[in-house]
Amino acid sequence: MTDRLILLSLAVALMTVSCATGPALPPPVTPRGEDRFLVDPRSGYQPAVATPEDAGRRLEAAWRYFLAADYERARQRLAELRARTPDYAPAALLGAAIDLREGRLDAARHTINMLADQYPGYTAARVYQAELALAEGNTRRAWEIYQSLVAQPDAPALLSERLATAERRLFDELVTAARDAEDLAAIPLLREALTINPGATEARLLLVNRLVGRQQYDEALRMIQPLVGTPDAERDDVQETLAEIEVGRGRYQEAIARYERLARRSPDPHYAQRLEDIKEQWTLVNLPQQYRTALESDAITRADLAVLIYWKLSSVRFASNLPSPPIATDIAEVPGRDEIVRAIAIGLYEVDPVTRRVSPFRTVTASALARYAARLLLLRGASCARGVPAESLLAACRVTDPSATLEYDALVSGRTAARVIDEVDRALQR
Repeated sequence: MTDRLILLSLAVALMTVSCATGPALPPPVTPRGEDRFLVDPRSGYQPAVATPEDAGRRLEAAWRYFLAADYERARQRLAELRARTPDYAPAALLGAAIDLREGRLDAARHTINMLADQYPGYTAARVYQAELALAEGNTRRAWEIYQSLVAQPDAPALLSERLATAERRLFDELVTAARDAEDLAAIPLLREALTINPGATEARLLLVNRLVGRQQYDEALRMIQPLVGTPDAERDDVQETLAEIEVGRGRYQEAIARYERLARRSPDPHYAQRLEDIKEQWTLVNLPQQYRTALESDAITRADLAVLIYWKLSSVRFASNLPSPPIATDIAEVPGRDEIVRAIAIGLYEVDPVTRRVSPFRTVTASALARYAARLLLLRGASCARGVPAESLLAACRVTDPSATLEYDALVSGRTAARVIDEVDRALQR
């Protein structure tokens, strides 16, 4: 009888101890992956009244099950806890964490935002807001929240790590969006990306090129300055961008020098072609208005052709020991009068002996341009033209016959005439 009483007393004592200490805790788990950024839901929680000791133990059990991804048991422990302590905020927040991990974002959002509003200094609730924002693809919101958290005294290093992740993700999103956007929309996106990562060379170059596209050359120069004087400055794309800024600012000689270096050191034919384009632009800037008018004409006149020949052929412009040309009475008020006089002097144009006219406004056809090109080769002494029949002269000098590519009586544009004159110039220099 005494032994039975002793055993009964021991059993009662064990039950009492069990009831006092609560259920046994599952083994602790080290969180991995994204779970490690969902901090303990008790972090930063400051209740208005003391929390029962039993609530903390039960939450610890639920938290450990959550870290082990055993969400069913975690919910069971939370249900038991909330039945005893319904106003315990960390329990509600942990329930939202489970919703978040299981993809129930709407339910998680409602609880997390409610707790963050109710407890402004509740660190865990703010962290969960940031993680919810990341899950929803609202990287900017997450970045802003983590920035504010990291700025607090004694902020855990884990938050700084997560801020860096959000920064990288937001930076990539901004740059990707900018690549697909028009210049006007891309520029502010790239500016913001560079506030996050000022050292991003590719994003900076992309911004500078968008500014160049908007002809904002001074701003483009300011934005590219951080690259000047660094090893990146010698990259081909950086040198090309600097050259384009110089072109936009009217500094053609500096741009030509950069493109000449690029053309020498790179096999990419783009640089040589762009070099020629800039040289032509520089030439146009320094040439008289009548040249630019002639070049852009859709149907040139004899006066236009004389202007193009004069300014493109140095052998015509600097020709010496020419006889005095006969006087033409119909060129007094014609733009390019001096160029027409030079064309008469070298024998390219003839003045009608009766009317004393040279007809400067007569349009030039493809066949006429072919005749003038052949005559220039003969008059200026092209070596390729010696002893060659007239009908074979252009082919012998590798000059395109415009009447072979256009209709015989087709009118000729300034650009077409300029290309033929350039070929004549090359033939004269060989």
